[in-house]
Amino acid sequence: MRLHPLVLSFSISLFVEDLVSSSEDEERLMVDVFRGYNSLIPPIRNLSDMPLIVRVAMQLFLLIDVAEKDQVMHTNVWLTLKWHDFQMRWNPVNYGEIKEMRISPDKVWLPDIVLFNNADGNYEVSFMCNVVINYHGDMLWVPPAIYKSSCIIDVEFFPFDEQVCTLVFGSWTYNENEIKLEFEQAELADLSEYEPSSIWDVIDAPAQLVNRRSRIEFQVRIRRKTLFYTIILIIPTLIMGTLNMAVFFLPTDSGEKMTLTISVMLSIVVFLLLVSKILPPTSSTIPLMAKYLLLTFVLNVITILITIVIINVYFRSPTTHRMPEWVRMVFLEWMPFLMCMQRPKSASRKLMSRKKRAVAVAQLPGVGKFTLNRATHHPLCPSADDRTASVKVLNSANDIPQDPDTAMFYPLSPDALRAIDAIEYITDHIVQEKEYKMHCDDWRFVAMIIDRLLLYIFFGITAGGTCGILFSAPYVFEGVNQREVLDKLINLYKTGGIRD
Repeated sequence: MRLHPLVLSFSISLFVEDLVSSSEDEERLMVDVFRGYNSLIPPIRNLSDMPLIVRVAMQLFLLIDVAEKDQVMHTNVWLTLKWHDFQMRWNPVNYGEIKEMRISPDKVWLPDIVLFNNADGNYEVSFMCNVVINYHGDMLWVPPAIYKSSCIIDVEFFPFDEQVCTLVFGSWTYNENEIKLEFEQAELADLSEYEPSSIWDVIDAPAQLVNRRSRIEFQVRIRRKTLFYTIILIIPTLIMGTLNMAVFFLPTDSGEKMTLTISVMLSIVVFLLLVSKILPPTSSTIPLMAKYLLLTFVLNVITILITIVIINVYFRSPTTHRMPEWVRMVFLEWMPFLMCMQRPKSASRKLMSRKKRAVAVAQLPGVGKFTLNRATHHPLCPSADDRTASVKVLNSANDIPQDPDTAMFYPLSPDALRAIDAIEYITDHIVQEKEYKMHCDDWRFVAMIIDRLLLYIFFGITAGGTCGILFSAPYVFEGVNQREVLDKLINLYKTGGIRD
C-alpha cells in the first residue's frame, strides 16, 4: 500500500509542527522556572523546613580491583541522589504536558555529596550528567563515577581471606541540621547491574547511616577466589615440603643431600619474596600463607643442619671415633625393632658373634682352625689311626700337641715356621679389615636409622603443620555460587532490604 504524496507531506508537516511547539513549550518552561532562581542557595523555604532530606542509593556496577599492597578498592558505581526543590514546580497543562526536563547540573543546586574515604584525592564524580526534574519539584541525579576508596586489608587468612571494604558518602559543607541522608529504597547496595569479578566474589553489600544521619556507609563484603593462589603458591609450597622430607630418604653416599636441601631453601625464599610483593607490609598479623612458607623454611633449615650431622655420622670410622655403648644399644638394637627395619643377615651375624670371635681368635686364628690333632699330625705318629682321625680347632701353632716319641726326630722346619708366620700375618690383616669394615657399617647403619627416624618425624610435622595452618581459615571448604548470591541480594534490595 503506497501513501499519497500529499498525505505524506501533511504528516511530516504535523510532526515538525508538534516538535517545534514542544521545543517552544520547553524553552518557555525553562525561562519561567529559572526566573529568579539561584543555584547557590539550597532549596529550603524557611528554617522550619530544615533539614533537607536527600535520599541516597548506590548501584555497584563493577569491582575493578582490590590492591592489597596499597589497601585500595577500585570500583565503578552509579550514585543515585534524590531531593525536593520547591522552586522546580510547574503545571504541565500550561507547558504542553511536559512533565520532566533534563537540566545541566551547573544550573541547579546540587547536594555536595562526596566520598570521604577516597584514596586518590578525587572527592567528586568525574562525569557531570544532567539532572532529571519532574513537575512536582522532585530532583534526580545519577552521576556515574569510578572511585578509589581506602580499604583496610586483613591478610590473616590470605589466600582464603574475606574483606569488608566501605564507601562513606556525606555532605562536605552541610551538617546534620541542614541536610539529612536517607536510603532511597533499601539499606543495601543495588547489585542488579553488577558484573561478576574474576578475582573476588561479592558476599553482601549492606549499608547504614552514621554520625546522626549525616553520612551513609556502604559496605562491600567480598571473598577471594582461591584457585589461582592454590595453583601458584600452595601446591608448589606443599611440593617443596615433600622434597624437604625426601632428603631423609636419599642415600647419604649419593652426595646430593645438601644440594637438594639448599635448592629447596632457595625456592622457599623466592616464594616468600613473591608473597611480600602481593601483601601490604603490615605488622598487625602474619598472613596464613606466610606462616606456611615460614614453617617450610624453618623445617628446611633444620633439615640442612641435621643433614650435616648425618653425613658426619655416616663417614665415621674406628680410626677416628669410638661408638658408645648407648649408641649401639639405641640405634643398633632398639630403634631398628621399633621402626621395623631389619639389618642384612650377614651383618647381624657379625654383630652378634663379634665378642665370641675376639675370644676364640688369639694369635693365629687361621692356623688354629685348620690344624690337625695329634692323631693325624704325622704319618709316623704311633697313635695315628685313620678311624679316629678328626679335625680339632686350635688357637695357635704353639698349641699343637706333639708326640714325645717322635717330636725329637721330626721337628718343624724353619720354612714351615716362616710359612706359619706369614699365614698368621695374612689372617690377622684380613680380620682387621673385616673388623674395620664392620665398624664402618655400624656407623652407616646408625646414620640410616637417624634418616628413617627423621623422615617419620618430619612427615608428621609437615602434615600436621599443613593441616593446622591451611585449615585454620574459616572459608577453606566454603564455595560461593556468585549467581545465586547476586540473585538473593537483588531480590532483597527490591523488597526493601527485609532479610529472612
